[in-house]
Amino acid sequence: MRALIVYASWFGHNREAAKYIAAQLANHGVHVVCAPITRVTASDVIGCDVLVLGSFTHAHHASWRLRHLIESIPERRLKRLMVAVFGTQTVDERPSSIDDLVGMLGSRGIHLAIPPLRIVLSAPDFAPWSQIVPAERDKIDAFVRSLMRELEPELAVQR
Repeated sequence: MRALIVYASWFGHNREAAKYIAAQLANHGVHVVCAPITRVTASDVIGCDVLVLGSFTHAHHASWRLRHLIESIPERRLKRLMVAVFGTQTVDERPSSIDDLVGMLGSRGIHLAIPPLRIVLSAPDFAPWSQIVPAERDKIDAFVRSLMRELEPELAVQR
């Protein structure tokens, strides 16, 4: 089982969340590549079973690079992937980067494997996280548990 976690991060929040998600998946035996969107192309999803996308919210939208990645992955390949989404925003309002990504994926016929993870940051404090706070860690843990439940049938076949 191979997972690709791609994130866009301005202040480090999504980078830290992505690394934490990657570590949790790896603890469950999933081979994980975790990379910033600046280092990922559509061809990097070849051979992957899971695609996890994470973005900051800017003007109610996701990173333009993540949007471009979604548009550039061939539909037949995208439909073979289990897709999950997470993102940060400063207040719990919509639309956000998550809504943007979900809409883009939906327009390509892709439905998320699990509900998206919304990480709400306290505004206007955009300082980088030195560590993920317990409340956010609990949300991320629940996100990973949900993803692992969806992956369990495929992991069982590989054993």
